[in-house]
Amino acid sequence: MLDKKIGDRNLYLLASLGFIISMGFGLIIPLFPLYVILLGGGALEVGILFSSFMFTRAIFATPFGNLSDRLGRKNIIVIGIFLYGILAFLFTVPTDWTGLLFVRAFQGVASAMVWPVSEALVIDSVTEEKRGHALGTYIMASNAGFVVGPLIGGGLIIFGQKVLFMSVLNSYKFPFYFTSILSFIALILVVLWVVDIFKPMSKEAWKNNREEMKHIKMSKENHTMLNVLYLNAVINGFAMGIIAVIFVLYMGDVFYLDASIISIIFGVSAGVGMMVNIPAGRYSDKVGRKPLILFGGYTSRLATLFMPFTTTILQISTLMVFRSLAFQTAMPTMRALQADLIPAKIRGKLIGFMQTMFNVGAIIGPPIGGFLYDSYKDVDFSMSIITFSGKALPFFLSSVLGFFTLTMILIYIKEPKIVSKAEIKPFRKLFG
Repeated sequence: MLDKKIGDRNLYLLASLGFIISMGFGLIIPLFPLYVILLGGGALEVGILFSSFMFTRAIFATPFGNLSDRLGRKNIIVIGIFLYGILAFLFTVPTDWTGLLFVRAFQGVASAMVWPVSEALVIDSVTEEKRGHALGTYIMASNAGFVVGPLIGGGLIIFGQKVLFMSVLNSYKFPFYFTSILSFIALILVVLWVVDIFKPMSKEAWKNNREEMKHIKMSKENHTMLNVLYLNAVINGFAMGIIAVIFVLYMGDVFYLDASIISIIFGVSAGVGMMVNIPAGRYSDKVGRKPLILFGGYTSRLATLFMPFTTTILQISTLMVFRSLAFQTAMPTMRALQADLIPAKIRGKLIGFMQTMFNVGAIIGPPIGGFLYDSYKDVDFSMSIITFSGKALPFFLSSVLGFFTLTMILIYIKEPKIVSKAEIKPFRKLFG
């Protein structure tokens, strides 16, 4: 039986961990493509670096998730956070973009140790009927880090250039030092206060458990639904990767914005979006996961589709806020649905595998996004009465793939019943 006090403490500590690590990422993500360009790269090279991170994360997410089922979640998380701190500092060392490959690849290993295992521990720490709320809390805290991070990152760049009179290159290195410090603060929090819900197993117990896990059976319907979710994860990773590498470049090329302003726009849109995480997760505990996943998913894809047709900073910033709200409505409910379908004894392994599937897509997407952007950014296309720039192609491809996978969820996913039919709101009838 779960100890509510320990479970609640784990939830809030892991949410704090998510906030701190995400803040560190948020500090550097908006400036990273421009940093790569300063070191001699281009959009394709940015894509390669994103893929190197996702490649190692894809390889190691499942093994580390599986290992956490045996050795305990906390041990894996602690090692991962320590690596984060070291690697953040090492980002400042290379003098050309190729030197970042080694650091970026190892950062993927650290990510595989922290994110899927932390999520598994959050799920371990709460009862089934509170999963949506718990994951909403965890994701909101992580998103809050992404909100604060770009704002601090942009501020550090400006401070470095205007007050410390750093060169542009050195001012872009400044936030990496801050990220390293944040990682070690998170490490202290986890070491001192996070508790494993399931104790680490002995080798003999692990062998016995592995034999038992081989006999865990899922219905054919559940297998089909998990396969759909795996496909969804791959396509989402691909669609995200296409946009991730070119969005900052797009904002700079079209609206002539520098890294500090782009960071602020990122931060504000993410800040508004995160406000729906907890309400969406809690609401999904009452009415089910699927309606919110589909509503948020389709809406966010539409916002992505229309972004290249904006002509002012206000228009694209508004769409970013709208997209963020929709996406953050779907995210905690999708995570809760995955947890609902996965047996507890193999939770670490299968959540890790879900992350692996997402990362496989995210490996392929960035180079394709970078290639499309480099190849067609100066080309105009005409379709009937619509004319658009080649810069829009990654946005269109991302949207179309998103629509496809959401339709697969609409058709094939039948979520486990966690509430009575009398509690289902009319909203659910829209999606079945």
